Amino acid sequence: MPCLTILTNVPRSKIPTDFVNKIMPLLSRVVGKEIDKFTCIISGDCQVSFGGESTKPGAVATLESIGNLNPQQNRVIVKELSDFLDKEINVKPDRFFLSLYDVPSSNIGRFGDTSEARLKLSIN
Repeated sequence: MPCLTILTNVPRSKIPTDFVNKIMPLLSRVVGKEIDKFTCIISGDCQVSFGGESTKPGAVATLESIGNLNPQQNRVIVKELSDFLDKEINVKPDRFFLSLYDVPSSNIGRFGDTSEARLKLSIN
């Protein structure tokens, strides 16, 4: 269950209402997982500063996934997400910071259980 969380100082009123729907196909393509596995959250009106500058649009984000993250793939993901944020909410690549985490399935919970437990049940 990959999850992208974006915090930005862009006003909520300037974030397209269909932002999360538009980013989902991109996430699915660059991470290599089905769209129905993704969660995306964007929160506007946050206080964000890059090098002491907080008046220009900026964003910080985390992408967590069970697998499909590695140094080569991460470069593609960062580039694609940077381009998308520039186009959709005017956050330039030099004002976007993304942390990527390849998370063990035992550290992800959904449906009242961890992914690891559900994977074991589906195998048996």
